[in-house]
Amino acid sequence: MIKAAALFNLFGLFLFNALFLADITITQDVPATMQAGSEVKVTVTVEKGDLTGFAKLQIDMPEGLSVTAIETKGASFTFADQKAKFIWMALPTQANFKVTYTLTAAANASGSLPINGKFSFIEDNERKTKDLPSTSITIISSAVAQSATEPEQVATPAASTETALQQASSDASNDVVFAGGAAPVKTIAVETRSGVAPQQGKGNVGGTRTVTAITENEMLVEVTIKKGDIRGFGKLQETIPTGFTALEKSSDEAIFTAQDRIVKFVWLNLPAKTDLKVTYKLRANGQPEGDYVLNGEFGYLLNDETQKAVIGSTNFLIGPKAMQTLAVTPTEPEKNLQGGGTNTIVTPTEPETVVEPVAKVEPKVTPKADPVVANKPRIPTPETGVTYKVQITAAHKEVGREYFSERHRFNGDFGIERHQGWIKYTTGRYERYAEARDQRQSYISAGHNFPGPFVTAYSNGERVTVQEALMISNQKWVQ
Repeated sequence: MIKAAALFNLFGLFLFNALFLADITITQDVPATMQAGSEVKVTVTVEKGDLTGFAKLQIDMPEGLSVTAIETKGASFTFADQKAKFIWMALPTQANFKVTYTLTAAANASGSLPINGKFSFIEDNERKTKDLPSTSITIISSAVAQSATEPEQVATPAASTETALQQASSDASNDVVFAGGAAPVKTIAVETRSGVAPQQGKGNVGGTRTVTAITENEMLVEVTIKKGDIRGFGKLQETIPTGFTALEKSSDEAIFTAQDRIVKFVWLNLPAKTDLKVTYKLRANGQPEGDYVLNGEFGYLLNDETQKAVIGSTNFLIGPKAMQTLAVTPTEPEKNLQGGGTNTIVTPTEPETVVEPVAKVEPKVTPKADPVVANKPRIPTPETGVTYKVQITAAHKEVGREYFSERHRFNGDFGIERHQGWIKYTTGRYERYAEARDQRQSYISAGHNFPGPFVTAYSNGERVTVQEALMISNQKWVQ
């Protein structure tokens, strides 16, 4: 054990001490150090022996660290109040299995941060809990780690690229590719010689970015991901210039977040379609007029291995020139030799010309919310005692009946709950767990393809775990 621990330290990793619960062993690999603004994949190995039934793995993260699930092995996953929870109503049948998640360090994180956790399970009809040994991870600031940038990082080159571009020239013509003899239009291709070049990822996954001037200080950014048949976890991460803010316009079913200079679109399960389109508004907050740059990459899983496709750099202007520049479209959009597509910047002569194209790129899978459902949700009668519902999906924005009809071929009633920063959609209200379980199974059999569905429980209207509800109501869990 001592030799093994020493070996891991040589590679800069801490290995959580084995947690022995009867025949249970849980290990989790966490890096000893991370760069601020970066992320790593963490694997949790559970050797559970013959243990079955309910179990919960909770990992408590300090401020500055966040968790996104990759592979849960059938567990429901939440991350709220700095707690990552994997909850199994029935543990996998295998004697051992692995779950994985992405650990992200905020751009302003620093110092040695502690990580704690606990594992809960049911044994002899009693709930038992054991604490995981505490460990810590040291966050290195971007300035310290800049000289040793990892290939996975995007934020570090973005900062240096932005500075270099601004110092080089404020004239947008330096970044325009011309095609002689072509008629003037509103689209120009931007060279990436000064920044990060686009590059396809494994599986022929790539992406392109278009920037459209709305006003002198606002841009509309559209990113198209050509993912093919890739499914499972996916994340688009964009690095925006200092002093800018980003606002979501359309997410194509992704979860949108924007913090500091990092804009993220995260899919826990990528849609089946081959192309994804997301848009966001980029706003300059008092920044001086001139030339700025965007960088980004798309991360995904291929054969259980983490891959990435580099979207590359796109230059754009703010100020009067953003609305005045006219360019020429190349007869053949210039492509970087490394592949991966092209990046373009669209500069209309009049702001009004943006409205029509923008409306057309809104994905069909995110239609406008039904005003009756989203703006005037049903107010349920007060709940008493123990009740059960079926959660069919969760998101960060409200959608209406049209969405469920088009996306899931579901036309039934549903309720909306706001819980732990999420908008959760549930159906039914049952006094017996078995009834809710049967309804959940009927949704699966009907092929609605909900991200869940799973049973939720309530005690006097307050959301609790199903196991707690079963114990309160003296009911038995059924497979």
